[in-house]
Amino acid sequence: MSGESPDFGQARDFYTFAPETLARELPQFEIVREVGKGSMGIVFEARYRDAARQQEAGQEQTVALKVLPPSLTLTERALARFLREGRIMARVKHPDIVRFLDQGRQGRLHWFAMEFVAGVTLEERLKVGPLPVQKACAIAARVGRALQFAHDHGVVHRDIKPGNIMLRDADGDEQTDDLRVAITDFGLARETGTGSMTESGAIVGTPMYMAPEIVLGGTTAASTLADVYALGASLYALITGQPPFDGPTAQGVLKAVTEQDPLPARRLRRDLPIAVEAIIEKAMSRDPAHRYGSALELAADLERFLNGERVLARRAGVARRTFRWCARRPLITVLASAVLILGTGAAILVTERNQNEIQRELANAERFLALASTASDEQGRPRTQEARIDFLSQAVAAASKTIARDDGIAIAWFVRGRAHHRLNRYSEAIFDFDTAERLRGVPSPEILHFRIDALRQQGDPVSLRRMQEDLTSLLQLDPSAQTRALVAELLLDFAAQANATERQAALGRVEEILLPVGDDFARAAVARARLFEIDDSVPEALAAIRAALVQHNGNILVHLEAAKMFARNGLPTESQREHAFAQRMQPDKGDSPMAEAPPLDLDGLDSFLGAVDQVLNALDTPKKKPTPKK
Repeated sequence: MSGESPDFGQARDFYTFAPETLARELPQFEIVREVGKGSMGIVFEARYRDAARQQEAGQEQTVALKVLPPSLTLTERALARFLREGRIMARVKHPDIVRFLDQGRQGRLHWFAMEFVAGVTLEERLKVGPLPVQKACAIAARVGRALQFAHDHGVVHRDIKPGNIMLRDADGDEQTDDLRVAITDFGLARETGTGSMTESGAIVGTPMYMAPEIVLGGTTAASTLADVYALGASLYALITGQPPFDGPTAQGVLKAVTEQDPLPARRLRRDLPIAVEAIIEKAMSRDPAHRYGSALELAADLERFLNGERVLARRAGVARRTFRWCARRPLITVLASAVLILGTGAAILVTERNQNEIQRELANAERFLALASTASDEQGRPRTQEARIDFLSQAVAAASKTIARDDGIAIAWFVRGRAHHRLNRYSEAIFDFDTAERLRGVPSPEILHFRIDALRQQGDPVSLRRMQEDLTSLLQLDPSAQTRALVAELLLDFAAQANATERQAALGRVEEILLPVGDDFARAAVARARLFEIDDSVPEALAAIRAALVQHNGNILVHLEAAKMFARNGLPTESQREHAFAQRMQPDKGDSPMAEAPPLDLDGLDSFLGAVDQVLNALDTPKKKPTPKK
């Protein structure tokens, strides 16, 4: 590109102009390099030359400069869409949405500047394989809350996909804490209450992540629930390593979106918890009425899973899935029904009845288990200990009926194990958890968490040895903040009653385990305060627990642990205050059938610490990740 009159799109290929040519037209920017290009413009990494604007841009004064070449401005629709993208981005100011900075025009050249996000897109991250389940769910929850912010401000993104979600550079590890993401590319976004910028019936977006109603009704059918579907489809890709639908042609993919169910995620990832699969299925329901009602509801259910709570989503039963399949294939259904009625009708009825009974009893078991965890009954009266025990006994009975009909259902054993655990029947709970793990074929963080506590409650040497093995397995399988805090808590319990040499060894390991976890995680903040206390640094311990109370005000665990620490250190007034505060938040705490764990006596602590060290070293050592199987 040389001469006095730069081409800037006069030729058919507008992508041929050089950065130095652009720099002459936009002297307020220093053009660094081209980052990407598409049908709606070219994005450059650039810097403001003006010092005041540099300070406003932040991020080391680097911005992403999106330019609409003049060849595209020849159509009013393209120009209007480009200007609308900048206007929409200026409206949605959120930490997890790429930040809009400025917009302008130089001659026939239109541009807008936004923050430059240093990092990789999730699409690029998926090239090395699926993400850990906890990491993927934490990302999706964060994106869901950002989308809700956009929806609340009248904006529907319409093109949510891994390629439009970035992980900022600080989040290169596989932890789920302190995630920082950025939703990008609002080129297809629409303001609710305004007309569409696309022609009637036109379809825009990415077929693999597009909601069925958009395929059937065009872009004008895209509501906030279409973003919910796309986020569910993106979560499917993050967990399995592949999009829910794919094919050689866009038409084939769009047909599959409207007529088929994606392959169940657990077929592609055996360690995927059933709760996460249920969340994905609900978010990706073809009928918008069966999806989450908002992006916030989806994010909240993901956060329940991450916090170890019961999620609201439920997988469709056998009967419902069969009905949906038949509804999409009426002719095949009629022919198959005739054959089945003549040949095996009676057997089908028996099988269906048995499956319905299994689903009903399993649902009852989960319902009774959930009722035992509620603070109040239907009339708002506090739930008594006797009522809780009765619900737990009914949960055991219902799960046992399911197992009697089909002893190969892992979730039934897991539910019964949780009920036994709540009833302090730890031997029975461990047996059930072992059976659930055997049927799954691989250990899961959920099973390990419950079994570790049951083994700890048993307290005998054999159980403690198994607990150490499970802790090591859990740390390797799920090196999240929650797991690190759990291992640290158990080591602190041991250190509190160990001799000086063993105590210092245990405390040293606690410091290493908690190193990647910040005090914004409540259990870690409490663990660090206890570490000071056990190390005879009482003033530092009290300062740390008081800081945790301020940072995590309202967290029952923090208030209860603070009450214990104040009591141990001769501060009865503060202890009573925190205990009373915790009781007001959970007045039925004393009715829980759970028992306090006995003192730890970890025989062979050195071997356990050695195993923990091996796991931590393995986790902290960078290694090339295997290429996922196709």
